[in-house]
Amino acid sequence: MRVFLLSLLVCYSSAAPAIFETAEQVARSVFSLAQRYEEAPYTSTQIDREVQERVYPSRKWVCTKMTADDQSESVQGTMFWRLFGYINGENSEEKKMPMTVPVSTKVTGAGPVELEMCFYVNNAEQSNPPAPTNPEVYIQEASRTIYTRTIGGYMDTRLWKEEAQDLNNKLTELSLNFDTSSYWKVGYDAPFKFWNRRNEIWYLKA
Repeated sequence: MRVFLLSLLVCYSSAAPAIFETAEQVARSVFSLAQRYEEAPYTSTQIDREVQERVYPSRKWVCTKMTADDQSESVQGTMFWRLFGYINGENSEEKKMPMTVPVSTKVTGAGPVELEMCFYVNNAEQSNPPAPTNPEVYIQEASRTIYTRTIGGYMDTRLWKEEAQDLNNKLTELSLNFDTSSYWKVGYDAPFKFWNRRNEIWYLKA
């Protein structure tokens, strides 16, 4: 069993994370799969059995952007580590901050695509988050009203695209007005959470 866990640790800590994890966090996740993260606040209204309308009030997020030919995991990993660097001390106060959820990636365009990944800034730092020292990382304040539904399992580029299209079709069937020029891929779970995983596509309410 110990050899198996060590093998998993090496595998996940050496690769770009599906959602997030450092080697230390991976180790903790192996032995504590119930780890919880502070979540961005929202209010919700159920539209039908699956779809929710959510209102996210104005809050600060730390973000980074890339333009790429596709939505490959390597691009996602590059953006993730920029943001993780910020909460791990690459900021004007060299302050370490806790991981939060969700990790959101806004997707605009079809190819090349503009990707913007953001971490929610934890409540303790909301009023005055330290400035990033990486010029490719920035703080933004945003509020939005979105349509979404939750699906489980492990996601990859193909599954994210399929869910984006399926939710688009669903919202159209419900005669809801939404912005089709972009959407968000949203994850909540560490790689070692095997059950009851939470993944979402967000579309901005028009």
